[in-house]
Amino acid sequence: MTTSFRARLIGAFAAIYLMWGGTFLAIRYAVADIPPLMTMVLRCAGGAAVLFAWLAWRGTLERPSRAQWLTAGVAGAFLFLGCHGLLAWAEQRVSSGEAALFMTAIPLWLIALESVLLRRPPSRRVMLSLLLGVAGVAVLTWGEGWSGGIAVRAVLIVSALFWAVGTLIIRRAGTPLPAAQSTAMQLGAGALVLLAASVAVGEPAGWSPAAVTPRASLALVFLIIGGTVLGFGAYTWLLRVTSAAAVSTYAFVNPVIALGLAWAVGDGDLSPRTWVAAMLVVGAVVFARENKGASKKGGEESAELEGTTLERAIPELAKRRSGGIAVALFGGALRRLGRRAAAY
Repeated sequence: MTTSFRARLIGAFAAIYLMWGGTFLAIRYAVADIPPLMTMVLRCAGGAAVLFAWLAWRGTLERPSRAQWLTAGVAGAFLFLGCHGLLAWAEQRVSSGEAALFMTAIPLWLIALESVLLRRPPSRRVMLSLLLGVAGVAVLTWGEGWSGGIAVRAVLIVSALFWAVGTLIIRRAGTPLPAAQSTAMQLGAGALVLLAASVAVGEPAGWSPAAVTPRASLALVFLIIGGTVLGFGAYTWLLRVTSAAAVSTYAFVNPVIALGLAWAVGDGDLSPRTWVAAMLVVGAVVFARENKGASKKGGEESAELEGTTLERAIPELAKRRSGGIAVALFGGALRRLGRRAAAY
């Protein structure tokens, strides 16, 4: 692992830890004045516009295929309508810290889904990291009541499942497009399905942009630049260069940051129990990291396969890794799906 790559890796993890940790409070502020689905429409559309403009300015905007647009559309629907739309709706009824805590279900869903797809159980190291992360969240929530009802909690858990599904679509449906353009396409597709849902439930009819306060406006700017352009851009890149288990540790770090921000603005207390939980969460991050040998091997494979489609990459990886039969079978299924998508 080169020094420049290590620096990019640290910066990307810092973005999803810090930026996304702050998005929960920003969403809370934004949905106070803007309908929840419309909030996410503006967030996704703004992020897509910034990224497309930046790519066009650099002259690196490529022409995507129909199959690539199809992948972006499906992923965007799961990530932004399925997860963020439900999350914004729920944050009208629960605090930002509580919403962040429920998002720790994402790595559990992600590891479970990947294990089923690859027909291979997670390693003991990954399982230990998940247990530490869950323990940290349990320490945070023990002895405290919840705002919102059982339906809101169920919605938050389902939204975490949708994010995990969208993540696997991005990770497994590889594309030769640059990460920034893939991100912009997913955001654009997500904005369209969110807008359709917003219109369907009648949000625009009961909302006036003139009623938006400066606090909500600043929160929306942060969601677009920090949470979407920087945060989601870093997330898309990380999914290409490191393990899903390592990337998913943001779901354990974000609640600690969200609760800390709530305390800083006078919306909660930072108790000793929170510090204990923070140490457990840090432990989860440490154990989710692969050993040096695995990281080096994974980095070499990522570098060699970067810019290829998943249909080409999976069979190649199957030759190098144990359990290659299951991976090869999965790759064969993806090739058939890819051919069908290209026919649209």
